[in-house]
Amino acid sequence: MTELEYFIAETLDATPSPVTKENILKAVCLEFKVSEEAIMGNFRGQNTVLARHFYMFFLKHKGVIRTLTDIGRETNKDHATALYAIAKLKHWVENYQDIRQRYNNINQKLK
Repeated sequence: MTELEYFIAETLDATPSPVTKENILKAVCLEFKVSEEAIMGNFRGQNTVLARHFYMFFLKHKGVIRTLTDIGRETNKDHATALYAIAKLKHWVENYQDIRQRYNNINQKLK
């Protein structure tokens, strides 16, 4: 294999796959150890609600789903819930180390 062929092969292997809502959901579920059904359902446990907030936040900030109405529809909530969850999580990521660490863990899984 020539140097050019090796470089091309290595570059193609290093190309990140696009972030999808399925990838985000799996990463959030792994981080919080909750099921996909719990995030999409009406469960109100603290861990599940935080996981749902992360899911909504990443859908918006990774550009997978652009509108709050669509994010709400995706999570079986309304647009106001999506707006509140995203704003709340943004504040928490900026101000709380443990939440920022979870954000970094999920973000790393998506790369």
